[in-house]
Amino acid sequence: MTKYLLIGFMSMMILHAAVPAVSSPSVTVMTQPNTDKELVWVDEQILAILPARVGIPDGYINSLRDPMKMKKALPTLKSGSNLLAPPKLGSIGILAQPKVIEEPLRLLAIMNKSVLISGKWYKVGQSVRNFTLAEIKSNSVLLTGKKDQKLILFLHKQNNNIKIITK
Repeated sequence: MTKYLLIGFMSMMILHAAVPAVSSPSVTVMTQPNTDKELVWVDEQILAILPARVGIPDGYINSLRDPMKMKKALPTLKSGSNLLAPPKLGSIGILAQPKVIEEPLRLLAIMNKSVLISGKWYKVGQSVRNFTLAEIKSNSVLLTGKKDQKLILFLHKQNNNIKIITK
């Protein structure tokens, strides 16, 4: 019996030593670093940031011009100046009319006897830019232009899961 009491007492002591003690909220527990090298490294880092940094002297900063002040207006040209005169409006070259770049024609939809080309609806016989809408098919249109130019626009199939059947 004493043998079992002794074993029980020893196991209780081992468990008591393994479980950390619960500290009260006012007491903080600090753990020691693994080695003194960590403390030395922290001290070195603190010493490295302590010295005052050398920057631009105040006298130099005060000598700079205020960037918010407006510059003086440019002097007006005199008749005897060596500078070139400004270009005239409409002259060839510098200020000529800019070129207009047109978006390519795109067939977006076909519905009954109308087609949606580049955001506008058209019917057979109407003009589309420099072309005339000649024919509407189930998935394409034929545009004819001057000098027997022919342009065929096709529908771009976006979703294979949607099928619209018209009769």
